[in-house]
Amino acid sequence: MKILRIFAALIVLIFFSAQAWAGGKTVTLEVEKMTCALCPYTVKTALMKIDGVFSAKISYENHNAVVVFDDEKTSIEDLTKATAEAGYPSHPASELKE
Repeated sequence: MKILRIFAALIVLIFFSAQAWAGGKTVTLEVEKMTCALCPYTVKTALMKIDGVFSAKISYENHNAVVVFDDEKTSIEDLTKATAEAGYPSHPASELKE
């Protein structure tokens, strides 16, 4: 059991280290036209299809998306284009964070 915990901890460490090495950035996008509880699913699906996106947390209540991505593989413009093509225009609500 102790070995399993150590192994799990190593996997988590490697995962987060890989994100840091890859140039992970976080941006909050204000997302328009989300009118129902299913809209965030569509926005998340569109964002997660982009190569370089690590995670996307969509809030229907706040009409925003917090996206962690590799800025060497994709850009904010790619993120906003993906949401717009899915029917939900967006724009950055905050500065990039490392």
